[in-house]
Amino acid sequence: MITNLIMASLISAAGVSTNLVYNVKMENNRLTNKEVFSVEDGKYLKRLFKMDFTYNAQGQVTDKKTYVWSDARQDYILQQTESFNPNEALK
Repeated sequence: MITNLIMASLISAAGVSTNLVYNVKMENNRLTNKEVFSVEDGKYLKRLFKMDFTYNAQGQVTDKKTYVWSDARQDYILQQTESFNPNEALK
């Protein structure tokens, strides 16, 4: 939830249009990576952010890392790390 709010704020602050493109990577029917781009001038993709997901043996998400794109570095910078303990939700 916090990550979504941060990303929405970053997108709004950047003045990015609502035209977003997603590139997702799946392994064994699990989302492992989601990369988000904005469409500029109707034909150019600009990197915004990406998220990497880690799963346990039961197929539950245990970690999510969010990176934001740095134009200056021409690379992603780790913005946030979230760890989940699926067993705690069952208590």
